[in-house]
Amino acid sequence: MVLVEDVTSNARSSTNTNSDTTSTSSPRNSSQTSSRSTVPSPSLINVLLERKTDTVLLLSRLATIVFTLIYILPFYRSNSNSNVYYTKALLSSAVTSILRLRQRIPTFEFSREFFLNLIREDSAHYLMYSFLFLSGSPMTIVLIPIATYALLHSCSFLSQILTNYPTIKIYCDRITEKHANLLRFVALNEIILMPLLILSLFIARSNLLLIFMYYRFLTLRYTSHRNPYTRTLFYELRQRVEYLCSQPRCPPIIARICYSAIAFINRLAPATS
Repeated sequence: MVLVEDVTSNARSSTNTNSDTTSTSSPRNSSQTSSRSTVPSPSLINVLLERKTDTVLLLSRLATIVFTLIYILPFYRSNSNSNVYYTKALLSSAVTSILRLRQRIPTFEFSREFFLNLIREDSAHYLMYSFLFLSGSPMTIVLIPIATYALLHSCSFLSQILTNYPTIKIYCDRITEKHANLLRFVALNEIILMPLLILSLFIARSNLLLIFMYYRFLTLRYTSHRNPYTRTLFYELRQRVEYLCSQPRCPPIIARICYSAIAFINRLAPATS
């Protein structure tokens, strides 16, 4: 005699058991998913406190931008204290350079190798640049390179921390995307400043020591490993001048002067590895 089991009742009971298990586990999974999705992102204050050195760098760069704008725009200042903002812009740029050098070279060593590494840093170049023009007569073009660098690096840092502010982040990203054009603009200003300093000798706004020291600054920028734009701009300007001098409409005396100036500048250019 064959024993026939009630398969239908067993199947129904197993189905009910599985559904109960699923119903009890689904709230747990949903609670885990919701807890993961509601993890708060770190606040802006916490990010600034965690990155203290970068925060101080941001403040010094913003100070450079603000003091430069106050100096350039006359309706924000009076003529009596305009030189004060010029000096403050250069000092805030010097603070930025010192902090960047501290990040790049944290330990001090009294050795030749240390000083060679120090002089290769772009921050050391602009520390020299800032102190170089502190004692000279104010010139607006002097502030343009340091203010442009401050704007570029400030926007780069703000775009990293302002993730919860998409509107501001978009504008910062647009500026950082134009970094190549901004660096070319800075290099062009630094090159143009040299002949302006030479011409300023005739109106007593510069001196031979300032010109010599600025020439040393230009040689450091020319041999920079991180920023080749000064070297690139020198080459492009030479190509452009030679092209204009080769045109039939160019007077021969102007062409000879330009070619002599190019040969003289080539002799002064430092060797690059």
